[in-house]
Amino acid sequence: MNIAHDHYLVTQVDACVERICDLGCAMVYRAITLMEQGKCAREVTGLTCVDRRKVLRELKEIMSVYDARPGGASCKISGTGGSA
Repeated sequence: MNIAHDHYLVTQVDACVERICDLGCAMVYRAITLMEQGKCAREVTGLTCVDRRKVLRELKEIMSVYDARPGGASCKISGTGGSA
């Protein structure tokens, strides 16, 4: 069993999610919108399709906390051509 290898795979997705989140709320929504449209957000370039789906799922889970607040997320950008 190669724990270091397994840990690296998890960390790669987690690191990508963290990098996107570090860009700020509006950029997270931008990345989600692009990926939902089947486009490749710059931040996920180099990841496999499977890992991109994992990143998208994780970002959506994180942002669902903000969406659930009264009034929704204050950083959501509407009118950007996406499904904000």
